[in-house]
Amino acid sequence: MNNLQDSQKEEEINKSTDEEEAPSWGGVIVGLLLGIAGIVLICYRYKQFHSPGDESISITKIEMLIYKVTGESIWALIAAYALVSLTGFYLAISNFTKLKSK
Repeated sequence: MNNLQDSQKEEEINKSTDEEEAPSWGGVIVGLLLGIAGIVLICYRYKQFHSPGDESISITKIEMLIYKVTGESIWALIAAYALVSLTGFYLAISNFTKLKSK
């Protein structure tokens, strides 16, 4: 009797995790927005740090932490934004392919 109840509980758990992991068009859109935001931030920060004559650079506390920890390297910030962008595009593509395969 316990085995029957245990197997039913396992099936319910598996169904709930499948429903939570189900791809949606919202996930595709969020992934695309995240990827685009990463690219925009890369361009914005690159222009901000490489504009001639502009000595005032305004960055957030998290960016400042990354910037100072990496020896004041702009490339570390750009790499962080590239990682965000790649993650967003990966999520968008994986959700899209899962939706199309259904």
